[in-house]
Amino acid sequence: MTIDEFRFSAFLSAVDLDTGVLLANGPHMQRLVLDGEWAQPVRALRGAAFSAAGFAAVAPDPAAAADVLRALVDRNLVVPAGADEEEALRTLLADRPEAARSSLTGRTGSWPTTRYGLPQRLTAPSARHGSEAPEAVTYLLLGGCVTQFTEEPLLALGREQGLDVRTEHLWPGSVRDMSRAVARVRPDVTVYQAGVQPFLSALWDGAHTRDDGEREQSLTLMKSALSVSITALADALEGRLGLVHNFGPPALSPFGRFDFAEEFGFRRIVAELNAHIDHCVRRHPHLMVVDEERLVARHGAAALFDDLVFPSGHHGGSLDPSDERPHQLPALGHALATEYLACHRIHRGAGRIKLVVTDLDGTLWPGIAADDGFDWLDGDATSRWVHVGLHQALSVLKSRGVLLATSSKGDARATLGAWEGHGGARQLLGPDDFVLHRINWQAKSAGIADICARLGFAPEQVLFLDDNPVERAEVAAALPGLHVAEGPVHTFRDLLLSSPALESGPRTQEAARRTDTTRAMLRRQDLGATMDRDGFLRSLEIGLRVERGGERHLARVCELFNRTNQFTTTAWRTTPEELRRTLAAPDTRLHVAFASDRFADYGMTGACLVQDGTVTAFALSCRVIGLDIAVPFLTAALRDGAGGARSLAGIRGHIVATDRNTPARDLFLDAGFTADTAAGRYVLAAGDRLPDLDGLPLTVSAGP
Repeated sequence: MTIDEFRFSAFLSAVDLDTGVLLANGPHMQRLVLDGEWAQPVRALRGAAFSAAGFAAVAPDPAAAADVLRALVDRNLVVPAGADEEEALRTLLADRPEAARSSLTGRTGSWPTTRYGLPQRLTAPSARHGSEAPEAVTYLLLGGCVTQFTEEPLLALGREQGLDVRTEHLWPGSVRDMSRAVARVRPDVTVYQAGVQPFLSALWDGAHTRDDGEREQSLTLMKSALSVSITALADALEGRLGLVHNFGPPALSPFGRFDFAEEFGFRRIVAELNAHIDHCVRRHPHLMVVDEERLVARHGAAALFDDLVFPSGHHGGSLDPSDERPHQLPALGHALATEYLACHRIHRGAGRIKLVVTDLDGTLWPGIAADDGFDWLDGDATSRWVHVGLHQALSVLKSRGVLLATSSKGDARATLGAWEGHGGARQLLGPDDFVLHRINWQAKSAGIADICARLGFAPEQVLFLDDNPVERAEVAAALPGLHVAEGPVHTFRDLLLSSPALESGPRTQEAARRTDTTRAMLRRQDLGATMDRDGFLRSLEIGLRVERGGERHLARVCELFNRTNQFTTTAWRTTPEELRRTLAAPDTRLHVAFASDRFADYGMTGACLVQDGTVTAFALSCRVIGLDIAVPFLTAALRDGAGGARSLAGIRGHIVATDRNTPARDLFLDAGFTADTAAGRYVLAAGDRLPDLDGLPLTVSAGP
């Protein structure tokens, strides 16, 4: 914090509780509960100006003082010493008329200003986030009380992930209000929940009084309103992440067990609305769906929503009927906050796991394959389905482009021999579904380290599965940073299919083929060790096709820029929406590369972005680095559309060094550029200095 002095808000109310002290700011509708030991510092400093150091001096836990003070400031419970709070509040209400709305106004469709959810309890342990400064992330929550429930768990869960989460909640308004709010807040993540009261209350709560035709008409109007709102949200965000709630179905239908008999029963209405939301969101790559329906399937409607007690249209969180205060139990807020944070992580590509290494005996199957074989497949025991379920989860990851490998103790020939006879049958993965096997009597960490070296992965990009806690501890100690799944084997499937670290957006053809193309890369490396370089490259029958990048390429190009860590010149991360805006600028060209050899067709494996005469981003998949196509790709991309060698003179290149992009550091020098060390860039002095593509041990062609 850069503020020199603070004071507690003039609007502060403090109430001593049996277990702590409740602090509240009524005009800002903010509340927080501190442990009881913090009550004395609050009383001592209230009414006086104090510095951060002064706050720490009276804090019961000085190490947590900075985080507690930050939480108090975030909620307007503590303000800068010279703040004019009354003027700030008048300005807020003038700029945000929606904040002044009240259920007492009598306006049709107005929203209550009641702040739902019990106040967050901030304890010293939950306040700490480690020695590194947390990353600031702002969430704009546009919705009803359901989104308001998420504010406190967002702060708490965010801190556990090293994020300093700030939230702002606004009740749903017009499309114009929504756009103005996004422009004012400029959030990192915007959550939009199409408020249930204007959308569904009349239909859900009065469905039994309407006929099918009336319900169909209401459904059509709702779809139209959703289309307008989602399009406006996408436009207002300008490429930043937006999360759109769909609708969790009520636990009860007014038509009871005969809901199926209604042409437009509850089940059909929810299904059509959610399918329509999916359709609208798919058109905008920077939007994602928050699937309330899936959360209901996972956690149960009774645990999340209140329509077993309240009317269906209330659509609030589960509650304690004996508590008369407006409140909700924490399950829904926690579940939604978890989803919001997971979507943000996936969108950013943060902490992505690219490889899962698994033990075999006792993990991928029960018992010891070399001794017991696969007779377990003939039974109907719980353990059979647990392990088949694990195989299925790993198969799902393989289809997403996550690589699989094994590191297990045993005799490789006996284990693989027993496995090969059953792999691919009865829902089992086979040995060829894994890119590498390390089955021996060495420490498992040694096998994993060797796999990482062969594939070029850092430990932070790897997850290890093992049923034995001793083996897990050995791997964790030997390979710091590597992710180790804790717990029994039956918990692994849930982890694999729900962790955001194992999701990377919609699947692509290149991702689905990643296991095959990686195995081809490894075979190519093994062959290269037996031949001279030129003879080896010519034996590969390499094909390189270069074409102009367009709309159909954007998803894969973003995947290349976001996933590539080795052969990348600037490690630029982007989104399809941002890339689309970039390409609309004058003097901007995108080229993509498709590579193949006699082992595999690797698909689109390279991207080159040129802006105003500068190569601002260049990425090449690690699976084709060994084909030596980087310089030919750059050369073909620069020559495409150029008016001749003279027009290429002065083209610039730029390298941003990272801890992993060493392979790309000499790209421009190898392509004939000259280093301009004073300017920190590379310059092509003359176009004819680019390498001649004729005579290379590969075939270069231009695409459509």
